[in-house]
Amino acid sequence: MDQTAPVADSLLLHGDRIAAVGSEQVNRYLEELDTSGGISAILRLGNLLSVQRIDIQGRTVLPGFIDAHSHFPASGLASTGLNLSPEHEQIKTIDELLSRLSEASRQHPTSRWLLGFNYDNALLEESRHPTREELDRAAPEHAVYLWHRSGHMGVANSQALIELGYDPTRIGPQLNLPVGGAAGRDEWGRLNGLLQEKAAPGLRRLIHEIPIWKLPAVFFAARDDYLSVGVTTVQNGYADRTIMRILSWAQRLRLLKQRVVLWPAHNKLTDNSLLRADVQSSEMGMAGPAQTLAEWIGWPQTQQQRIAISAIKLIADGSPQGRTAYMTRPYLPHPAVCNHYRGIPIVPEAQLHEQILQYHQAGVQLAIHGNGDAAIDSIISGLQAAQEKAPRVDARHMIVHAQTIRQDQLQALSDLQATVSFFPSHTYYWGDWYRHQIFGEFRARRISPLKSADENGVRYSLHSDSPVTAMRPMQMLWSATNRRTLSGYELGPDEIIDRQRALRALTIDAAWQSFLEHDRGSLEAGKLADLIVLSENPLTAADVRRIDVEQVWIGGSRVYTKAAIPAREVR
Repeated sequence: MDQTAPVADSLLLHGDRIAAVGSEQVNRYLEELDTSGGISAILRLGNLLSVQRIDIQGRTVLPGFIDAHSHFPASGLASTGLNLSPEHEQIKTIDELLSRLSEASRQHPTSRWLLGFNYDNALLEESRHPTREELDRAAPEHAVYLWHRSGHMGVANSQALIELGYDPTRIGPQLNLPVGGAAGRDEWGRLNGLLQEKAAPGLRRLIHEIPIWKLPAVFFAARDDYLSVGVTTVQNGYADRTIMRILSWAQRLRLLKQRVVLWPAHNKLTDNSLLRADVQSSEMGMAGPAQTLAEWIGWPQTQQQRIAISAIKLIADGSPQGRTAYMTRPYLPHPAVCNHYRGIPIVPEAQLHEQILQYHQAGVQLAIHGNGDAAIDSIISGLQAAQEKAPRVDARHMIVHAQTIRQDQLQALSDLQATVSFFPSHTYYWGDWYRHQIFGEFRARRISPLKSADENGVRYSLHSDSPVTAMRPMQMLWSATNRRTLSGYELGPDEIIDRQRALRALTIDAAWQSFLEHDRGSLEAGKLADLIVLSENPLTAADVRRIDVEQVWIGGSRVYTKAAIPAREVR
């Protein structure tokens, strides 16, 4: 994965680092030991008296995948409630969903809440959300909340609405509906149960309703799932102080095998010292603010290899699949919205610009959630104004998702030396939905414009946004290089990229976005020995989705094994 030598036949590990790459370099490294180098092998140098050779027998070794953006360990929440994911449970209709809910209600008669995770109205035959009244009938004795897989909305029954502070019997506006939030209504003007954006409860609120004895399962389920697909650096892309401390302690206690990157959420920060004007950025990007946050959270900087603070997370809008991404042109007509509906800006533009300027002046990297092109306009104008007022070199500010980013916006980002983390699996899961229900053909084929980003000189990564979609790097690779929808339709073939480019976006470019390219993301001498062994070569395999991750190594130690590969001492 080193661009100057993209393919090598052997690898030497020494301690937690890669010592040499390629048989020539390996042999030179071991020459004084009078030990032959490996061919198609991983060699592990235990000490100067012992060299272990592991013949990978035609398999392929890659750098471990870098999670460019997800919400680790939120994917594990499905293990504590109803997993309503279409892939997991094959739920295709609202009746099937309600049947599953009724069954859970009978099985847990004493529970106060029933929580469901990852339902998706776009993939149900009815193409709609379940209603408050339907949930009331399915589980009349419980407060019910179903979390939409987008993370931007959900549906509550009457009891849950009351618990969340809403009046399900009120006709007309809810007096306490927050700015930046929206709620669906029935034909009488009452809440129909759908809560969107800031009106919906966050994951932290839902976690309060999960029995405490179930919470460890959340962490371990997510850890093991990410590990099984080759992710060696995980990310929490909207972290509050509690989750940062939990993950810090998990690292200290060695409960977490992977490395962690944190994006603290702007609206969860309470320590204004982060924005000290005298903070200076360094070659590591945001060492000053990172130190401030590290002290605030309570871990030593010596942990930075295991858990690193990266960008501060801001949110500009919602999600296109829920019609809450903020667009310049209206969505396709829909009975639930007016004909000229363009989505929701989460914060006013002036407020967003103020936030951008504060962090930019403080030397902090920003990761800004923006899906709709109107939201992206606001982000770009904010970045331009901040850079003009306080010029910085290599700030690496990024837009996260950027589903509907335009050509002129890509050029503006290139001029700013900003970056994007794309969500390529939208083409697969929601491409048909976008064509027929959300945008129409012309705009739908432009989502996730990876090829255009390359042509405009914008460096980017690929992400899953787990638990929005499962953490599956090979699915991301497939989507980026095929752009097929669930129906098999090829959506925007002009934006297809090749596999080599997609692999870089899952490894070294994802590391670069967090200022971590110096020690991970590629197989180079001196970097951390974080690597994976695959059953096939992803550059040549017929279907990359069928490739298995057979082993995962982190810091020179094997931490996951699906297929045993014998090792032998060569000295």
